[in-house]
Amino acid sequence: MKMSKFSIKKKSKEVPTEAVLAYSKANMLDKLGKKDQAIQSYIVAGNQNHVKAQYRLGELYLEKKQYVEAEKWFSLSYKNGKEDSAFDLGNMYYNIEGYEYALYWYEKQALNGDLRCQNNLGVVHFKLRDFHNAEKWLKTAAHGNSGVACFNLGNLYIALEREEDAIEYYKKGHILGNDECKFNLAIIYMKNNMEKEAVSLYKQLYKSGYEKGCYNLGLYMEINGNFDEAERYYKKSADKNHVESQYRLAHLYDEKEFNEDAIDYYVKAIDSNHSMAKLRLGNLYNRQNTIESAKLYYDLACNDAIVEAKNNFAGLYFEEKNYEKAIKYYQEAIIDGCKVAIENLGDLYCQTQNYQQAISYYLRNSSAVTCQKKLADIYMKAENTDEAILWYKKASENNDIESSYKLGLIYEDLDKLEEAKKYYLLSTKENHLNAKLHLGRIYYNEGNYEEAKKMLDVCANENNAYAQHMVGLIFENYYNDHTNAKYWYEKSKNQGLVESIFNLGQISLKLDDDEMAKKYFKQGVELGNKDSEYMLAGLYLKKGRTMYKNLADEGLFNSKDIYDGIPEFKLNTESFLIPPFKEIEEVKNEEEEYIPNYILEIDEDLSKMYEKRIDKMLVETRFGYK
Repeated sequence: MKMSKFSIKKKSKEVPTEAVLAYSKANMLDKLGKKDQAIQSYIVAGNQNHVKAQYRLGELYLEKKQYVEAEKWFSLSYKNGKEDSAFDLGNMYYNIEGYEYALYWYEKQALNGDLRCQNNLGVVHFKLRDFHNAEKWLKTAAHGNSGVACFNLGNLYIALEREEDAIEYYKKGHILGNDECKFNLAIIYMKNNMEKEAVSLYKQLYKSGYEKGCYNLGLYMEINGNFDEAERYYKKSADKNHVESQYRLAHLYDEKEFNEDAIDYYVKAIDSNHSMAKLRLGNLYNRQNTIESAKLYYDLACNDAIVEAKNNFAGLYFEEKNYEKAIKYYQEAIIDGCKVAIENLGDLYCQTQNYQQAISYYLRNSSAVTCQKKLADIYMKAENTDEAILWYKKASENNDIESSYKLGLIYEDLDKLEEAKKYYLLSTKENHLNAKLHLGRIYYNEGNYEEAKKMLDVCANENNAYAQHMVGLIFENYYNDHTNAKYWYEKSKNQGLVESIFNLGQISLKLDDDEMAKKYFKQGVELGNKDSEYMLAGLYLKKGRTMYKNLADEGLFNSKDIYDGIPEFKLNTESFLIPPFKEIEEVKNEEEEYIPNYILEIDEDLSKMYEKRIDKMLVETRFGYK
């Protein structure tokens, strides 16, 4: 405590031996924790002007919140020369908001140069909105090198919108080693886009272990993608029980799948009732399929009205087919504005075949593409084509390729081929193979062989037998390219298309290779193809007639009569076969149970999560300041 040269040291009155003995006894009892007995002996000593006993009585009654007794004994000790009693009385009245009395006691020592009382006096004047006197006393303490007074004076100037003056005193407090001044100065620098200067101050605060500075520095690093640095800064403040640091550190560990560390710090944050930590820990256990633990933390987060937790909690019950509880939590989430829960509840009703209820929930979220598709699918099942078209169109307008494809199917089935082509073309922009396959067929049937080949080529290279056959057919009949035609027919033949076998036989006939044609047609016959059987019979007839003609020319037996009786037969080499249309089958795993939409990615605006400037005025106590 700094005293001025005008400070008056009061002379204590002589203390009787009885008082000294009573004080010694009281002090022993006090140390043994027998405070009520100690008080009785302290009173004996205090009534005989033992100043230490009087001061201790003030402390003990203050602990008991017996303020009248506390004031009595502190006042007596002050009169007997214990100047700290004025400071303690000022603090007592400050804490119970008796500000006028606090002013009285602080001022006694403030006038004697006590920096603590000067600071606290300035704070009380500030609370009473007497900014003139607040500035006066805070300046007095600041000029006496009180760091906390510099901080409070800076806050006063911020309140008065005098930022430059605030910066001046925050800087002075910074030089004096006051962490609150450094912190608030860093906040101002960051606000004024002086990031380098702010980071420098935060790093100083990191070295001194100032939790809010460590946290803000960690957040700054995380926002800028420096996750290892963020982890380091968060950890220092997290280990000093800064809750937000514990949460952010846990999240970084979670992202790295350091699950044990993530769980450890989430739990620490949860111990301080951090709501989002409850949700994220629930999500971590959900991803691990540790369902009971996930339920526990979702339940805790639900109690804090975290809407994502309600949706996810419902999802666990949905998967367990506990529909009653799932509906309960989905409905709560919906009330709180969770659109994902609306769709999930629609899915639940769809799963339980309550299609009218499903439709009612999908309609509530009808701007979502997924809901538009699901509405269309339900109407298709119900053979309500008009409604199905309406919703597929909405989804298609939102760039859903599968919906465009399904519209193509509907219009093709309705023989509205121009509309079908329009929607198939939309699908092909994203390389939808079956849309290309359908378009290829339509173009082929229209005689637009070049466009047909462009579409079918892609599908043929994806090993679709129908497309391979049709590409072969286009090479054969449009390009008159028998080599490439045979190449593609062979590929589709190897996938079991008897029509390709027949067409290969026909090409062989065109190339005057009857033996090869016979080989292909025999394969077709073995597969039960009547067209192949007819052509094979024609080949046999042709060969028999030729043989009898040769025999007749030699005059053998009645060969001429037989030859003349065999009709002349001309094989039709221009005929060809087209196989049944077959789409490309999507590779599907074994049918899995439906999994609802969980909200596992939480959208948090980190820029709004910084610790804010400390605007609370700080009073000094015997144990620091608060």
